[in-house]
Amino acid sequence: MKLYLDSSALVKRYVAERGSEDVVRAMDVADAWSSCRITFVETVRAVGLRVGSGGIGRIENEWRNVDVVELDHGVAERAAEVALSAGLRTLDAIHLAAALSVPGESPLFATWDTRLHRAAREHGLRTLPVALI
Repeated sequence: MKLYLDSSALVKRYVAERGSEDVVRAMDVADAWSSCRITFVETVRAVGLRVGSGGIGRIENEWRNVDVVELDHGVAERAAEVALSAGLRTLDAIHLAAALSVPGESPLFATWDTRLHRAAREHGLRTLPVALI
């Protein structure tokens, strides 16, 4: 199983909060992790604000294991399309476009953002969690 993590999901690996166990478990069983380059920036910032700079080293070490989706022309074009069609904010649209561009089987899309979660499902992706309320 391929797993795509947006920043709302990846932060849960480093900061204990609702959904953290789900993310850790999914990452443990996934064959591959993928995420857009912007996730690194978003995650470092969020973790740094929550737990200080001491948590940053682990992110840097584990980021080496992530199949990074670059924000290239194709991803940017797709992001612009889904931003308008799904009413997504810019970074959320980039995450969805990046996940949709992962080669091979569609990844399990991990996000705790309600609007992005709905848009991912509308675009045919399986999501973690299965449902958000």
